[in-house]
Amino acid sequence: MSTQEQQLNFIERHLVYDISKYFGKDAVLVAHRVQSSTGLDGFMSAVYTIELDLKIASGLDKQELVLVKFMKGAKSFRESSRAYVQFANEVFLYAEILPAYEQLLRSSHLNTTLVEEFTPRTYRAQFGFVEGLSEEREAVLALQHLKPAGYGLGPRVTLRHDQLEAMFGVLGPYHALGYAIRILQPQVHERLRAGVIPLPFVCAPGEPNLFEVLYRVAFDRFYDFYDRCREQLKQISPAGLDEKLEKMRSRFFDQPTAILQHIYSESSDEAQPDSYFSTFLHGDFNRNNVLFHENDEGKVDNIKMIDFQELRYSTTVIDLSFSLYMNTPPEERETIFPKLLHLYHKKMLETLELVLQRNKDSLSEQQVEQILNDYSFERFEAHFKRYAMYGIMICFNFLPWLMGNEADCKRLSQLFETDMHGAAFHQLSIEIAGDEANHRIFAMVCHGFEQGYLDWI
Repeated sequence: MSTQEQQLNFIERHLVYDISKYFGKDAVLVAHRVQSSTGLDGFMSAVYTIELDLKIASGLDKQELVLVKFMKGAKSFRESSRAYVQFANEVFLYAEILPAYEQLLRSSHLNTTLVEEFTPRTYRAQFGFVEGLSEEREAVLALQHLKPAGYGLGPRVTLRHDQLEAMFGVLGPYHALGYAIRILQPQVHERLRAGVIPLPFVCAPGEPNLFEVLYRVAFDRFYDFYDRCREQLKQISPAGLDEKLEKMRSRFFDQPTAILQHIYSESSDEAQPDSYFSTFLHGDFNRNNVLFHENDEGKVDNIKMIDFQELRYSTTVIDLSFSLYMNTPPEERETIFPKLLHLYHKKMLETLELVLQRNKDSLSEQQVEQILNDYSFERFEAHFKRYAMYGIMICFNFLPWLMGNEADCKRLSQLFETDMHGAAFHQLSIEIAGDEANHRIFAMVCHGFEQGYLDWI
């Protein structure tokens, strides 16, 4: 496995020169500086920033800041955390999926800069044997660092309305291009779908499974809190919730990941009448995987998606339900869920219709009308209701991490890398952020139950 020394050597000897070529054959690399990141975000990655001083055409000076990600950890950690799959899929998005979307737009005589609005500029995306790095499978992802352009992360948990609207406004077109590829270029779609390595939540016995570890802790934590505070929680529980939670315990306590696997696999099964709502996802769409740009009034005017390591081919509800439950103000869910879902659907349908209308040689007006009817808000809303439990489940695991203090998060990240199966990792995962996080998760469960998201259990 590549060490920090090997990664720095690869940057110095190879990567900085490869990146400089992006700016043209006459670009000259004058100097560069490399710094290792010590932040908690991206804890499965070794992250570096490179500052390049360049002279480009006509002798102009240019500075470029680049973010570089490598896989980190020993082979055992990479296998147990499913890093080989996650990094391969993320690289595949930058190297194959986004270029295919760009080509679709080009062939449709549309502005290809739409794809550029999704992510930072890509300088290198490679997975497998990387010459000059190590003799093992590696991943290298070099992207434009957007801090100089004024981009940054949002608050740690709850986002403002303008931030949420920006997220759902970009997610709709991103999903729409996946739908359009399937409809207009089925052979390309099949090639791309075959290139995404499945990332199941339930694995064969003995196979490393990160999700089994995380959701074992999540269910232990939730039901420990529920049993300990049952009388208090009954006072705020909607009628019938207690029975539903006991049913969920009896069906899924031994294997909580079966809930996630059901949603992941059933929703994209082509035998399902609404499987067309599945496409290439972000997979981990929440505040720590998007970068916001604000105008002079402090309102978001642009956004970029990053960190596609949970990329899957499945229902778009996976992206939507997680970001809704993770990032919205709890007291506003009754009003903000419908507002954001309508915004997402409007942006999605506008993009899909625009691309389809530009391909009338391939589709008749009647076919376009039928496709748009299939993607109507009424059908989308019914589909969302079937699978929105996904977002609650992910918050069972992830919300306490985000609500924890920096010291606990740092310790948990270290344990995750060194001994995720150990008692210390399990115990700290149960304790981090305390009952404040537990009450917030329980409020999500109450909301989901009232909306019918738990009906299938």
